[in-house]
This record gives sequence, structure tokens and C-alpha cells, in this order.
Amino acid sequence: MSEYSQDYGRGMSSNLMNNSNSMLTFILGAAIGAGVALLLAPATGEETRRRLGQTAGRLGGNLKSGVNRVQEHIGDLKDDVRTAVGTGREAFARERDARTDTTVPTTR
Repeated sequence: MSEYSQDYGRGMSSNLMNNSNSMLTFILGAAIGAGVALLLAPATGEETRRRLGQTAGRLGGNLKSGVNRVQEHIGDLKDDVRTAVGTGREAFARERDARTDTTVPTTR
């Protein structure tokens, strides 16, 4: 495998990890911010609990959506890797066959 293709593969996986970490950090920050805002807002205990429940439900939905997007992206990357590996195997076989066909065995 060439140096370029190895580096490219590492770049794709590190970008995916960075994107996943960024998304999780954002969601965590949003959850903490929403919780602090609700706790500091002047409201009755019942109203605050209702708001917390609504916010938790909304954040849960956002988290599921984010996880689904990441899973779809990973699936796309796996498909791309499978295609690249298949193409590489085909190219290798063609090159091997071409070299085998052009090489004339020598007799002693």
C-alpha cells in the first residue's frame, strides 16, 4: 500500500473521530447550559421540573439524531473502503496477469 493511501485512510478516521468528539462536546455543553438556565430561572418547582423534562426529551431526540448521522457516515466510509479494496485487488490482479503474460520462461 502506498504511503499516500495509508495517510489518507488515517486522515479519514481522525476526521471522523474529531467530528464525533465535536458533536458530543456540543451536545454535552447544550445539556449543561440548558440545565443551568432552568435552575437559575425564577419558576416554581413544578414548572422547573416540567421544563427539565421537556429539555431532556428534546436533547435525547437530538442525541439520537446525531448518533444516527454518525452511524450513516461510518457506513458510507465502510462502503468506500470496501470499494477501494476491491478496486485495488482488481488492479493488482490485472497487473500480475499482464506481467505473467509478457514474461517468457527461459529454458536451460
